Amino acid sequence: MKKKLKEYMRYDYPVRIVKEPDGLYCAEVADISGLCAYGKTPTKALRELDEVKEAEFELMLSQGQEPPVPKIKLEIPENIFKRMRNKNELKQFVKV
Repeated sequence: MKKKLKEYMRYDYPVRIVKEPDGLYCAEVADISGLCAYGKTPTKALRELDEVKEAEFELMLSQGQEPPVPKIKLEIPENIFKRMRNKNELKQFVKV
């Protein structure tokens, strides 16, 4: 289990940081609902998020669940996409 946990922790999950009205910063993993942490500074919120993320992934793995892998967003101009050889494989991921 430890090796798998380390693999998930190496992924670069997109993180959003927002300053809350009370002055705290909230760092959250956009792809994983509810996975967030707070800190007095953005840096402290990110450090706390790493700890929360590790605990959450460890719990998921211990229950036989796979943590979601991060998604990447590609923006490809339509004229280029139309010329791509592997566009049929990519069509399932296209959002309109």
